Amino acid sequence: MTGYDRIMAALVGKPTDILPYIDGFDCLEARLAFFGPQVMAGSWEEIALFEAELFQSDWVIIPAPLNIPGGPGIFCDVLTEDETHLLIRTFFGGIWYWRKKPYYAKAFYNPVRWIEDFDKIPDPDWESLRKRIKALKEPVRKLKDRGYFVTMEGKGSFESAWMLFRGLEETWMDIGSEPELVKKMSSRAVDAVIKLALMVVDECDVDGLWITNDMGTQTASYFSPKSYRELFKENDQKIVQALHSRGKKVMFHSHGKVMSLFEDFVDAGFDSIDPLDAYDGMDFKAIKEKYGKRVTLKGGISCTIGQMKKEELQKHIQEVVAIGGEERFILSGAGGVPPEMNLQNFNAYREYIYQARRGD
Repeated sequence: MTGYDRIMAALVGKPTDILPYIDGFDCLEARLAFFGPQVMAGSWEEIALFEAELFQSDWVIIPAPLNIPGGPGIFCDVLTEDETHLLIRTFFGGIWYWRKKPYYAKAFYNPVRWIEDFDKIPDPDWESLRKRIKALKEPVRKLKDRGYFVTMEGKGSFESAWMLFRGLEETWMDIGSEPELVKKMSSRAVDAVIKLALMVVDECDVDGLWITNDMGTQTASYFSPKSYRELFKENDQKIVQALHSRGKKVMFHSHGKVMSLFEDFVDAGFDSIDPLDAYDGMDFKAIKEKYGKRVTLKGGISCTIGQMKKEELQKHIQEVVAIGGEERFILSGAGGVPPEMNLQNFNAYREYIYQARRGD
């Protein structure tokens, strides 16, 4: 089976030859640490292919329509960049900053500083943005020709609102004090993500959209199930419906202890949900028992692997694979390999993954 075959089979509950898998590095700093500056000077598609082959992943994610804070993506304008820093402008006028080492990302300027600012923000120049998609067409074709499952990366109902318009802390407070503003920001941001994603679908043979939508800390979700249903759920469903109408898959990601929201995530219609990290307070075993027949689960490997010894790594991977099982499960890291993992442990990690995928 190709990577595409494995992922598609897992998403619809069919058997695979080996366990489907996607992994990579968790940030720009990690890629720089393992690849070095010469490799990192390459194009995004060269780096993505190198990373996929190194990890023997089945799935590659491309930088569109919006992959902040992982990187700027093709629809943002780079204002300045050097070896240590990056500054970009989003298509709604926000300014984001990255420090590459040690990795750090932050919104420097949010276009909605005051409530009345929201209605004054002009729409992006959609046709100008559409022209940028042609740069994706050939790289996506090459990845597809190699048998990869290829998806875009976007943002969901909560992340798109705060990343594009208002900022995280302000949006948290607005949920309690200005819920109508939050609903308007979420709806407009999601509509933009959908519009850009469908532009990519029209031009490129992508297989779907992976949306990140972190909604919690290690101890609790950011808001109640009631708030999610009233402010965000409908917009997440809009993403699912828009992509499903084109025959594409929609995968959902949320860090944090979001057990209280999980039923709503499943109900929204996502094809898979990740990352299911015990570090976040997620009970992977309980989730598998309750939802494993209804939705494909992706993840299981903790973001803490950089601190584990080799024997701990091996035991952790074996336990995750035993819980995930052979049906509706895609093995994946919760955050990818961090820069602090040493080379010896990294090579051991890759070997343990290789063995676990084949039942060794």
